Amino acid sequence: MRMTYTPDQARSEITQLVRTFKASELTLMDEAEAQIENNFVRPLFEYLNWNTRNAGLAVPDYEFLVQKTQRYGKRPDYILQLDGQHLLVMDAKQVKYDMHDPRWMNQVYAYAYSTQSLSPTRRIDFAVLTDFQEFVVLDCTLYAGDPKAVGNFRVLDWRCDDYVRQFDTLWDLFERNNVRRHARTRGSESPAGLWARYLSPKKVKANRIPPDKAFLAEMDDDRTGWRVILAKDMKKRNPQADGALITAAVQLWIDRLIFVKVLSDREIEEDYLTQLAEIVERDGLAESDTSWFSACRGIFDKLNQFYDGSVFEPRPELEAVTVSNKVVRDVLRELQPENSPYNFSVLPVETLGTIYERFLGRVVRTTDQRVKIEDKPEVRKAGGVYYTPQYIVKYIVRHTLGKLLEHCATPEDVARLKILDPACGSGSFLLGAYQALIDWHIHYYSDKQGLSAKDRSAAYHDSDGRVRLTARLKRQILLNNLYGVDIDAQAVEVTRFSLSLKALEDTRPEELTEERSLFQQTVLPDLSANIQCGNSLIGPDYFSGQMFADPGELKRVNPFNWTEQFAAVMARGGFDAVIGNPPWVSLSGRFGAEIWSPAETDYMSDRFRGNTYMPNLYEYFVAQGLALTRASGYFSMIVPDRLGFNRQYIGLRERILAEGRLLSLVHKVPFPGVTADTLIFVVRKTQAERDHFIDVSEYGKPSVPQLQGDYVQDPAHQFIYFENANVMTLVRSLPCLSKLTPLGDLCHSTSGFGGRSELVQETRTHENQIRTLKGDSIGRYEMRKVYWFDFRPENITGRTTDTAKLGASPKVLLRKTGDRIIATYDQSGVFPEQSLYFLYGYQTPTSPKFLLGILNSSLLTCYYRARSLTNRRSIAQVKKVDLDALPIPVLDFSLPQDRARHERMVVLVDSMLALHEHKAAAKTQAEQELYQRQIEDTDRQIDALVYKLYGLTEDEIKIVEGR
Repeated sequence: MRMTYTPDQARSEITQLVRTFKASELTLMDEAEAQIENNFVRPLFEYLNWNTRNAGLAVPDYEFLVQKTQRYGKRPDYILQLDGQHLLVMDAKQVKYDMHDPRWMNQVYAYAYSTQSLSPTRRIDFAVLTDFQEFVVLDCTLYAGDPKAVGNFRVLDWRCDDYVRQFDTLWDLFERNNVRRHARTRGSESPAGLWARYLSPKKVKANRIPPDKAFLAEMDDDRTGWRVILAKDMKKRNPQADGALITAAVQLWIDRLIFVKVLSDREIEEDYLTQLAEIVERDGLAESDTSWFSACRGIFDKLNQFYDGSVFEPRPELEAVTVSNKVVRDVLRELQPENSPYNFSVLPVETLGTIYERFLGRVVRTTDQRVKIEDKPEVRKAGGVYYTPQYIVKYIVRHTLGKLLEHCATPEDVARLKILDPACGSGSFLLGAYQALIDWHIHYYSDKQGLSAKDRSAAYHDSDGRVRLTARLKRQILLNNLYGVDIDAQAVEVTRFSLSLKALEDTRPEELTEERSLFQQTVLPDLSANIQCGNSLIGPDYFSGQMFADPGELKRVNPFNWTEQFAAVMARGGFDAVIGNPPWVSLSGRFGAEIWSPAETDYMSDRFRGNTYMPNLYEYFVAQGLALTRASGYFSMIVPDRLGFNRQYIGLRERILAEGRLLSLVHKVPFPGVTADTLIFVVRKTQAERDHFIDVSEYGKPSVPQLQGDYVQDPAHQFIYFENANVMTLVRSLPCLSKLTPLGDLCHSTSGFGGRSELVQETRTHENQIRTLKGDSIGRYEMRKVYWFDFRPENITGRTTDTAKLGASPKVLLRKTGDRIIATYDQSGVFPEQSLYFLYGYQTPTSPKFLLGILNSSLLTCYYRARSLTNRRSIAQVKKVDLDALPIPVLDFSLPQDRARHERMVVLVDSMLALHEHKAAAKTQAEQELYQRQIEDTDRQIDALVYKLYGLTEDEIKIVEGR
């Protein structure tokens, strides 16, 4: 049984260990690293109660994870973990080495720093470098642009005497039960140990740059990034090259060099980065030296022969341009392990994909004199590129491909599945699907009692007894199962590149050598038939009737023929799962015109029966996704929640409900950087059933089953959700009541004028300015402040403003934004600005004050939140079309009861308006509180009257009020 040491016992044992080391310190200088580990480093941690031999532990529970290095020893020796959580990485060295040497510090630092984008259980914040004589601990949460800077991240720098001299600190920080990120006290967690002592939240927030952002900056910084220095050098030496050629050539070079670094960091191949750098040095670094590509061709040809795929194949883009040896040498130097803060043996392909997703948002633009890296038009409009978080990818993959895999009994069943991302971008969804397919096969072969000869071509057991998949099987999965299309040729390159890297993940060099020598087989498949470049939404019929399409137009539109390009898949009815995050790009306005011509927009609208009010690409991708999904297949995308609520998408929602069984709706899915609320839907393309229950939820909250028939019967087919199913039922029932009519039938509504916002001022500065009202000018039943604006044509944005309409009196004013209705009454004739809606032209004898009381009531707010709001998570707002649809009671003024209720509402609203005026003028807190109590009581009276007007029962009133 393994011994557990008390602090006193550990102090005694460690003291003796230090004495033994010091007695033989000089002779230990040439001792092998393994001997130093076994005789000193492991015992040190054993006395700190670590199970350094993993005695009696199952593989997942190992505390000292030995990092099996291959031929070059580039990985640190151990990862220390507890309860499945990685805590420290440790590298042991020979005593003769100086632990302050930047080479050794950078090696262990880069490994830990590269985990900073991983999940908390795999993120390693501290690294230990030791030969027992020295003991250095590094904070690896911080970015080091220069290896020499890593020494600044030392939090401990001890000699072996310090193990005894500072034993209490050693025990507090490194004893097995003390090495935890968090300590739990009174039901809450707080940082503990190293994390409490050395990682203050302020320091982390101020200085921590995650590796994905840091690596993107190295690739794409406007002044020093690899893309810009390569592009400028190419343009200088190849003046005839245009932006498209340089964009393609630069990306191909960067892809190749990163792929070589991955092979080196994973120790799959020899250190080709160093070889390439040496060849460049030998070839010359003078201004005129540009032949490095020719000099290195032998290495690239060798890699292409072995790996195939598309990364190293001959490409005309690379033959068409030259680049200087010196510029290439500088990029190579930054990528070499001794200089780079990144280790791609732990930096996952998915993280590299997020880097590339942002990298793809920019292109090289050239003129005769200048090279510039700039955002694509659609990226400018969106305010940046927002990569799809892994939790979204995993959810969609799990609820589509995951469902298909549940019904697969054999690998042959799995091989028949066809998965598509029709807007694949950098390939994040296809990478997620690939991982799910790999996991299924590992689980399948792990459950088998033994592997047959046939099985061994697909899987084998490693020295730890774990199942690994062969390169052959991982190659087959790529070819059999995964398909993607993107209009951006660079995105297609990145998707193929990322999937190729993924195929090499967790692959042993000896297996690849066997593939090459015994089976004469290249490692990677040619993905050109699976991942293709084209316009997923426009087919070749776009050019029907034209004798010859203009080459520039043909290249820009890039039509894609699904039936021809994926003939076998389409012949069987389509894809088993269609997944992805389609572009959220508006086709209206100036930015839309930069990307799509009116002819293209008309084509897509006709083909997909799209709306003509602010059309957006995601609408067409949803329609296309439905068409490409085969019978019984699954279809899921993440889209703005407007698709689930806005009126222009009624037809599309109706089609989704008619063509399949809606399985789940997830609202308000967090999407970093995106302000719009999001929605994930999952559809199975099978016979729709009205009595089928859909799992409807807000992200992270329990789902509430909803009948598909309820969405079908709803005239707008809105995908609304409430945690309380009774609220959903009540809200759905209101428009169906016979005595209700849409607000738009009782009056007109419109927005205020569009004015240049910088000219709307709080104080009057010249006589041309007139009074105006903004959203924050009003509250419920109150006027708060007036602004000033120079109302001249040159200061007005948008259409010419109708001053007669703006000056109408009386008005009901409503804020456009807010998570509840905020409205008041105004008869001043002051012009409202665009942040307000206003009602005018009322049907007599209904008073606008009657409408105001209805709109500000708890019942209408409940309805408004359920049916009318968009962008709920950030800036909640209501569209005019939804405002006009709010259900309002219709009164029969020939009936005394209806007349009395109308007059009662007007009296209550007059009271509310007066009470708010008195409260605003009150001079003391006691007066303000007095008026506030009366306001609350009057509000309750208005709500009670509204409940009677709508005929609500006591139970329904409780639902509205959340009781």
